[in-house]
Amino acid sequence: MKLPFKPWLDQAGKFSIAHIPGIPHYNTAVSATSPRTGVLHTTEGGWLSSLTIFKQHYAPHFMLGYDAAAKEVRIAQLVQIGTIGAALKAHNSKALVQIEMIGFSKEAPWLPDDETSEALASLMAVCNVEYQIPLSRPWKDGDFGKAGNNPHRSSGKFGVEPGWYGHGDCPNPDSHWDPGNLKWTTIFARAGVIAESMSPSSFEVGPIAMAGVRAGFPLQGLG
Repeated sequence: MKLPFKPWLDQAGKFSIAHIPGIPHYNTAVSATSPRTGVLHTTEGGWLSSLTIFKQHYAPHFMLGYDAAAKEVRIAQLVQIGTIGAALKAHNSKALVQIEMIGFSKEAPWLPDDETSEALASLMAVCNVEYQIPLSRPWKDGDFGKAGNNPHRSSGKFGVEPGWYGHGDCPNPDSHWDPGNLKWTTIFARAGVIAESMSPSSFEVGPIAMAGVRAGFPLQGLG
């Protein structure tokens, strides 16, 4: 049975998701045959300055983090799921979901503040339940893609192995290294707990097919 992507999300855990209209983006479909993949970026700037850029170009599907004007951590959706985000230089069609998190990349192991970590885990949880993006990454914590041409970019994993990738893990010509040395497993563990309390809104498939979907491989004809 064909299961369309849910284009807009309204809630992730305790966070309501704002829909910001008028964001320019490519009206190009993501690849329906690629494994279910998400890409995480850091904005390297604040909410307002980042949103100003995304209102011109390079918009991801989601932006989350502390909004100084609202004085709270927020999640906003800028681009509907099923069409490509534009936060990568290339290969955008292979990323079902792209997230820009307010923050700055670090070489030392790091996590965002507690509320932003909760927002990120909540969004990853709903992406796992709704879009079957696994709560995993092809590399262990501490092994992150550096700036420029690094081994992660030429590993052949992106577009082949499902799960979450940092911008630094994505193939050339991308050269950014965000989010750096993030403690991915901490975020995934929290996301897993949140996901357990959620239920998908649009699947009706048998147990064998569902096992493949949960592993991040789309059913034939999906999307």
